[in-house]
Amino acid sequence: MKPTKNRVFCKDCGRVKMLFETEKKAAHFIAFNQEEITMESGIAPQRSYFCQFCGGWHLTSIKEKIGQTKNEKLLEDYLQQKVANTGKAAFKANKQEKRDGILSELESQIKGMDTPQKDLYFAEKINILKKEIENLKGSAHPLEKKKMKEIRQHLELVYSVRKEHGLQNANQNYTKSGERELEEWKSWLVKKGYDKE
Repeated sequence: MKPTKNRVFCKDCGRVKMLFETEKKAAHFIAFNQEEITMESGIAPQRSYFCQFCGGWHLTSIKEKIGQTKNEKLLEDYLQQKVANTGKAAFKANKQEKRDGILSELESQIKGMDTPQKDLYFAEKINILKKEIENLKGSAHPLEKKKMKEIRQHLELVYSVRKEHGLQNANQNYTKSGERELEEWKSWLVKKGYDKE
């Protein structure tokens, strides 16, 4: 019997295949037509497998089970991407939560202070954070680098809150953190001797 019944195009494997409603029907077809199919084409179906895409059973001449179908690979990739996106979203939320915590702490500290007290508080806070950064600068340890990054972000928040309250340190020549950072880079280049090249 030539296998012409129940033929559908399977998008999962990308070719025309026979489709059966149940595994039992597929097994009966193999049992009763295997010899005839072998004589006609030289290859006979050996087993059936369930296709999630078509929602039925296909036949195959490959005896051992093949790893994953395209559909399963796509589903696995989608789930991995979903987990990665969830992790990124959680990381961003955690980062924002830390930032909000620092901002609320700064605001609560300066609440009720007059302008000179606020100015003094910010100057002390900035000096403390800068000293911590200086102490960690020479370290190559990953945890200390992470800590230094957190301290720099904390320092940036202190500068932004101070600016929101209209305060500027008397010995601070710059109003923008970008200009200040550029000046720090220039001084670092001079210290290392890279400016002479």
